[in-house]
Amino acid sequence: MGEDVGHYGGSYKVTKGLAKKFGDLRLLDTPIAENSFTGMAIGAAMTGLRTVVEGMNMGFLLLAFNQISNNCGMLHYTSGGQFSIPIVIRGPGGVGCQLGAS
Repeated sequence: MGEDVGHYGGSYKVTKGLAKKFGDLRLLDTPIAENSFTGMAIGAAMTGLRTVVEGMNMGFLLLAFNQISNNCGMLHYTSGGQFSIPIVIRGPGGVGCQLGAS
């Protein structure tokens, strides 16, 4: 799940073709709300789904840092091992400029 990961193929076209391969029920286009959909993916991972989150840029993905560090990173330990969180969180790296506030 992430912004434009469906039929558009992602901001950098790394998810191109996934909508055709997996369908709309497994690939979720989201609004620009990283904190929300990262939390949703963590909850889905707690139920046993293997979720993949793609943030459009690191500036937006940092808004989900609390979800990533305090929920995703600690739930296994704070639950006494009752939960494992099989999740992948992807974001761009080294894509250059144009992503910071101007």
